[in-house]
Amino acid sequence: MKIIGLTGGTGSGKSVVCTYLKENGAYVIDADQIAHDIIKKGMPAYEEIVNYFGESILDENRNILRKKLGSIVFVNEEKRGFLNRCTHKYIIQEIDRQIEQERQKAESTVIVLDAPLLIEANLQNRCDEVWVVFAQEEVRAKRVMQRDSITYQEAKNRIGCQKNWEAYEQYADLILDNSKDLQHLKKQLETVFSARILKENGEKL
Repeated sequence: MKIIGLTGGTGSGKSVVCTYLKENGAYVIDADQIAHDIIKKGMPAYEEIVNYFGESILDENRNILRKKLGSIVFVNEEKRGFLNRCTHKYIIQEIDRQIEQERQKAESTVIVLDAPLLIEANLQNRCDEVWVVFAQEEVRAKRVMQRDSITYQEAKNRIGCQKNWEAYEQYADLILDNSKDLQHLKKQLETVFSARILKENGEKL
């Protein structure tokens, strides 16, 4: 069973790639979804985060306001570092659990680990290949603004908190260019999926 690590900066288009791979039989582990789940009330990271950041990040039901938390950490490197250290250990535990579970089931030939912080969390060591989605910074900023209903400056702050392109590129076994339209990306995926996945498993597209 092959494990593909999928990463890239926010707004690069990883979700489009994941959707395509899932539709073609891959099992996708969504690290972002895991990160959302582990900070819910009663979950492992919740108390650590509230103790550190204080109750100002909570809503009236004492749930963590992710947008409020994000507005803090995206402009403060020290607090962002704490949040990453706190959450990464729980995210990795859940990723390992899902990988082992899928291996036991043996229903998929490919596991896709969709993780924006794949490199930062050293998750590339669990992968057979690392695929990086590339898009120009201004294209990404516009996508993030539309996706998250935030300002241009907020989008640029988020992009600025992540690794630069050269840092992603040095880990890439494959680069997918998503600076153009959706059709351009899908053509790359069709070629790559046929060449790297189906042929390896003796199947036909």
